[in-house]
Amino acid sequence: MRKILAKLVAIVALFMASNSYGQSQFHMTQYMMHQPFINPASMGMYDNMNGSIFYKNQWTGFDGAPQLIGFNFNSPVGGLSNRLGLTVVNDRIGVNNNTEIAGSYAYTLKINETSTLSFGMSATLRLSQSDYAEVETNIVDPQFQANTPTLAMPNFKFGAYYKAKKFYVGIALPNLLKNSIEYSTEFNGTTSFDISDWHFYLHGGYSWAINDKFDLNSSTIFKHVSGAPFQVDLSTVFVINKKFGFGLNYRTSNDLAALLRFRLNPMLEMGYSYDYSFSELSDFSSGSHELMLIFDIYGKEKTPDSAMPRY
Repeated sequence: MRKILAKLVAIVALFMASNSYGQSQFHMTQYMMHQPFINPASMGMYDNMNGSIFYKNQWTGFDGAPQLIGFNFNSPVGGLSNRLGLTVVNDRIGVNNNTEIAGSYAYTLKINETSTLSFGMSATLRLSQSDYAEVETNIVDPQFQANTPTLAMPNFKFGAYYKAKKFYVGIALPNLLKNSIEYSTEFNGTTSFDISDWHFYLHGGYSWAINDKFDLNSSTIFKHVSGAPFQVDLSTVFVINKKFGFGLNYRTSNDLAALLRFRLNPMLEMGYSYDYSFSELSDFSSGSHELMLIFDIYGKEKTPDSAMPRY
């Protein structure tokens, strides 16, 4: 039965790649720890150079399950109003291998002493390649006789982000264009504009200072993705001495995740999540693992103690 499910995952991946690649979005459980991965405007919450590396092994237990690895780096340039960033994410599921490279820019307006409003844009290049020759078929289908070439498709992201002392709220459009892979006599990547295919992210968070030692951080993200059910994540993390945090994340797709965070030193923070699905998928998978490392680089004029908190 496990092999059958693995084949089903591969078939779904093939369908997504050959029909509507633009409708597939990578998923992060620890979205709140380093938000430039989901919203380019969130670079405005930082006034120092910083970045993150993450790895996710999803649906552990059978072949062809999704694996994600990503990197982001961003920095103020020419003053604190302008920020530039670079993001690279590789998403592998079944025989499909997709890499997204994004260059981002954010402009930040200072509203008052404790709040800012940022707008961000990313220009992305998606590289998609599928090893269709590895798929076993019962009929001779030319579409599955050879691997596809690496197909390059451009796209854009847009985001807005408001940050106050204790809370934030942001909105992001992760794809302004529609990328598709089509097959006639050969594979081709196409790019078009279709507003009905737009995806929307609305995310926010709040930090409660219980006392000098304890904080309670809550965050949520609402996702509307064309062709998929509306999804909501709710997260709460209890933080001790601003160094160690633990909490839970619930997703309306019937998933529950345990969250752990630990600040190793003023420049390094580590996060880990374990996701467990209460759907029928739990009969075949032992869960998903996600590991994230965040780094901060401070100049002489900036001390770690005055850095804005993460949610």
